Amino acid sequence: MKNPILVPELRDLLNKKKYKIIKSFLDENHEKEIAEYLGLLSPNEIWKILELVEIYRRTTIFSFLDMDVQVAMVSGDQRKNIAELLIQMSHDDRADLFQHLEKEIADKLLLLLPTKERADVIKLSSYKESTAGAIMTTDYAVLNEEDTAEKSLKSIRKVAPSKETIYYMYVTDSQSKLVGFVSLRRLILARPKQKIKDIMKTEMIFAHVDDDQEQAVRQIEEYDLIALPIIDDNNRLSGIITHDDAIDVIRQEEAEDFEKLMAISGGVEEKPYLEIPTYVHFKKRVFWVIILGIMGIFTGFIIQSFQGILDKLIILSFYMPLLNSAGGNTGSQSASVVIRSLALNELYPKDFFKVIRKEFVISAMLCISLGLITYFRVVFFSGDISPEFNINTIATLIASALCIQVIWSTVFGAMIPIIVTKLKLDPAVISSPLLSTCVDMGGITIYFTVAKLVLGF
Repeated sequence: MKNPILVPELRDLLNKKKYKIIKSFLDENHEKEIAEYLGLLSPNEIWKILELVEIYRRTTIFSFLDMDVQVAMVSGDQRKNIAELLIQMSHDDRADLFQHLEKEIADKLLLLLPTKERADVIKLSSYKESTAGAIMTTDYAVLNEEDTAEKSLKSIRKVAPSKETIYYMYVTDSQSKLVGFVSLRRLILARPKQKIKDIMKTEMIFAHVDDDQEQAVRQIEEYDLIALPIIDDNNRLSGIITHDDAIDVIRQEEAEDFEKLMAISGGVEEKPYLEIPTYVHFKKRVFWVIILGIMGIFTGFIIQSFQGILDKLIILSFYMPLLNSAGGNTGSQSASVVIRSLALNELYPKDFFKVIRKEFVISAMLCISLGLITYFRVVFFSGDISPEFNINTIATLIASALCIQVIWSTVFGAMIPIIVTKLKLDPAVISSPLLSTCVDMGGITIYFTVAKLVLGF
């Protein structure tokens, strides 16, 4: 957590050149905690402090800084520091940084990189956003299938410090095609003269560079992998997605789906809530608020069209909130369950009628429970209504309308995500507020139509 109290102290120590005290602070704290403190300083001040630690730790601290702070730091004139840091950064973090830079600055910084690193940035930046290729890293260990275990271990010892992970080592043929993988444990336990092709596993879980990033990282979660190899159209190994990057993507996707369910448009912001400008919050919410408001007006028109029934039987208005909340709750529940199952590939559009059949049975059980409670509530706690209408008739009317509303809402909530998925759209866009508004409009129509039929208006 950021502690503003420490900022003036750090600035004072910098001005007085008490670098030993600052160095002690850096040595005693984790890189992420250091980044939280440094993020409140100016870019030049951060550079001065980062120079007090060795390059590997400096790079780690830099990677934990907020993206806007990273951009501000590399947009300055610290050319020597920037070049050294960019070279040491993990491949995926470096590519992500370049994607957030203005083209003019990115082009200048590319010239500071050696040819190999420059080509790597260009390659990783070329993949479409939200694909497996866009989040993978090319910083992985690779082995030759014809090498011995002894030779491979010597090779791994040399490259290990610069690799993001060596727990899995991928095996390629002469054309760089992925043919298998070897775990570090298996390599260490192998006989020195054993060839890699004799100890590698050929049955692999992998993804394609153009696969959706969420689909790719779900494989890491499902198969409990440390990393997932990514291949191109020619089955050549292009990179890997590590488990820590997978966690970031899952967190991002869940936040995005949650915002869609709450009718908040736009992408997920990388900054904390309090650091996001008020106008940005407004812009992300206003569209759906207006749309839902307009739909609410239509709901009012529906109620107005049944004003004659309300004038004669005011008790019906007392139970309108119950119908609306019951419909909204059951509809949101069924939609949420179906959306989650679709996201986890537990359901497919072809299962449409199976889902509808199941949700209908569930809704029937729910409506019987709610209907009985509502019936007895009306009969025993409504008092004298009118000599013109029998209390049992009114109770039956309200309970029946509630039952129809629950069934309609539950089935409708399950249908919409499947239909949207069939249309190749994101089912999370069918948000709870939008679903509730549609359910309210249908529920009000059901309620007063039942009343009109039962009471003969």
